[in-house]
Amino acid sequence: MSARSTNRFQPRARPVIVTMSDIKAQTAQWLWPGRIPLGCVSLLIGRPGAGKSYLTCEMASILSRGAEWPAGTGLAPLGDTLLICAEDDPGYTIRPRLDACEAEPNRVHMLTGVSITSEDQEKVVAFTLGNVDIIREALQERANVKLIVIDPIGSYLGGSVDAHRDNEVRSVLSPLARLASESGTAVLLVCHTRKSEASHADDAVLGSRAFTGLARSVLHLMTDREDRNRKLLLAGKSNLGPPAPGLAFRIEGSPARLDWEPDPIADFNADDGLDHNTKSSRGPKPESRCNAKGWLLAQLRAGPLLATEVQRQASESGITERTLRRAAKEMGICKEKTPEGPWIWGLPAQASDSSD
Repeated sequence: MSARSTNRFQPRARPVIVTMSDIKAQTAQWLWPGRIPLGCVSLLIGRPGAGKSYLTCEMASILSRGAEWPAGTGLAPLGDTLLICAEDDPGYTIRPRLDACEAEPNRVHMLTGVSITSEDQEKVVAFTLGNVDIIREALQERANVKLIVIDPIGSYLGGSVDAHRDNEVRSVLSPLARLASESGTAVLLVCHTRKSEASHADDAVLGSRAFTGLARSVLHLMTDREDRNRKLLLAGKSNLGPPAPGLAFRIEGSPARLDWEPDPIADFNADDGLDHNTKSSRGPKPESRCNAKGWLLAQLRAGPLLATEVQRQASESGITERTLRRAAKEMGICKEKTPEGPWIWGLPAQASDSSD
């Protein structure tokens, strides 16, 4: 064969160009409006014990009933959830939590392994994201799955993948992102935070920045510094719309379940919620807090008020929610939930006596 004929079969690289006039603009579709988009990968980041698994069980429950999302943030579509969980036992942990939040268990499924059949033998091996086709097959068998939860993502990367190398993480997550897009399913990756300091909340994820780079939405679950029993769900990166307001809840009862506060948290994002040891900013200046204390004393002197009313008036007076809550904690403000549902704030007895 001549050199000329051989060259005809040499591969040639050419640019692939798309003209934007040929592209149809699309509107983002949401599983949880403003927080979890359909057809995309999202992250839920938090420290061990923050309540991430409680939250994902709550989300599965809401989907299984087609119920309202917390704090009036939208209506969930009726659908199934596929859980891929490495750290929680299905019988001792997951099912009791689902029962506590009144989930329809026939709409929640768990991928526990991969069955391999060869000749006349069958064995079950651990699932890793090196075989995304297993998830694709699971979706084909259960066509109404709206949410896939992978908890924690680090357990499913595979032993040969270094979670701190961008190219290796992208090689595993990119096929998962394509599957999400093709199926229209929301994929939620649960991630732990790293121990070293971070100046921004999204940089606190354990491992490569490719995790946040591929995600279209990043949510952070944190413990309130001022109230260790209060959990904050705060927005980080948000590619498909403005960051959603924060939400707050407590884990209460036996068996435990989430008790959501009725109103979103204004003027407070994931960067604001970083712990003191991971953020250089030390919060509002002392004089701002002192002014907020005086304002609270004046507002509550006549008697308790609805928490939402206190927060609204504080905002109108130029007091941020973070400053207000810190001032309230230092004053020992009494916070109680009424039988009807709303929270009320009132002065402690000693503050009321001193103001007479």
